[in-house]
Amino acid sequence: MRYIAIILFAFACSNPSEKFAFHGEEISSENAISVEEFLAQVGEENANFKVRATIEEVCQMKGCWMTIMNESDINIRVTFKDYGFFVPKDVSGSEVIIEGIAKEEILDEDVARHYAEDGGQEYDESMRNSITFVAKGVLIKES
Repeated sequence: MRYIAIILFAFACSNPSEKFAFHGEEISSENAISVEEFLAQVGEENANFKVRATIEEVCQMKGCWMTIMNESDINIRVTFKDYGFFVPKDVSGSEVIIEGIAKEEILDEDVARHYAEDGGQEYDESMRNSITFVAKGVLIKES
């Protein structure tokens, strides 16, 4: 009987109201770090990360990339492994968990211009400074 009570207590303490839709590989929400922690750890070499963030913008052509918000105003662009999946175009402002590899880099001017065009923005040279995150899986919090 004690074991049943412990199991029921464990389920009651979990957060069932937090529901996510997944895209790409199925990942968990466990051990995701904040954007600020991510920014402190990312470098010029590819490294694996799992990050909890808020979606800032999504490609309005296909949903083939998104950016995530951060207080440092750094361009963090998320693309999807092997161009194998996309996200809905109407999820800006949603909470997201992404898992994959990331690194700091300077984008080719043509690529930066392409992203600006897909996002409906004017190209600016500062858009070339970027953190590229290639996600193998994405969880988007359902409201």
